[in-house]
Amino acid sequence: MRHVMNEVWHDYFLDPRTAPDPDPAWLAGCSPRAMIRTDRALSRAATGALASLSSFSRPVLVLYGEDDIFGSSEAIVRRRFPAATQVTLGGSGHLHWLQNPAAYRESLRSFYAPGRPLTV
Repeated sequence: MRHVMNEVWHDYFLDPRTAPDPDPAWLAGCSPRAMIRTDRALSRAATGALASLSSFSRPVLVLYGEDDIFGSSEAIVRRRFPAATQVTLGGSGHLHWLQNPAAYRESLRSFYAPGRPLTV
């Protein structure tokens, strides 16, 4: 997993040349075997498992970056969580807490503060 993190980390930034090097502590305590087994188990999950998310009735916050590397997948997430609070953060790619920390914090505060409008 450390190798994978080192290979893809920089691609999560709007300008990969400006990305800080990944901190090995981010993966401290992670078990590569457990991560791979979890990924494989999820891949073999019942085909209807993800489809049932569209009726999930609990609050969900989905954040997108204006320049997110997974931008083309946004429609899939929107279909899975149609009732979710969905926010696109300007000046952000996929790592909102690093690329636009102020908007990220405000999004979380708004989502978790009942009655407070979400403005980002």
